[in-house]
Amino acid sequence: MSLLITSITINTPHLQDMLGFYGIIGFQFTASKVDKGSEVHRALHNGVEFSLYSIRNAQKAQIPSLQLGFRITDLERTVGELMKIPGSMCILDPTEMPDGKKAIVLDPDGHSIELCEI
Repeated sequence: MSLLITSITINTPHLQDMLGFYGIIGFQFTASKVDKGSEVHRALHNGVEFSLYSIRNAQKAQIPSLQLGFRITDLERTVGELMKIPGSMCILDPTEMPDGKKAIVLDPDGHSIELCEI
């Protein structure tokens, strides 16, 4: 059996902040309306669709319910830009680790995002 991830969708009540956050990481979103009057923004990266779906209410968990990891260039600059987005928080400043330079940030919905410098 073979497994290939094809899509990731995050439901968010903070759509504009989340678009800004993930845009800084490198996603380029295209907006579309959905039947129920909401909107979804989709980005395609290396064959995986990454979507942000606007919802009215969501409960923020004490422990992140979702953890994602991305390899990026210019870690210091990226983390600095992400911290300008309302609701974002850095929980591990850019740090040299045995397997490379990393940072951990929370997106505006409180999801844990590990950023590793290429």
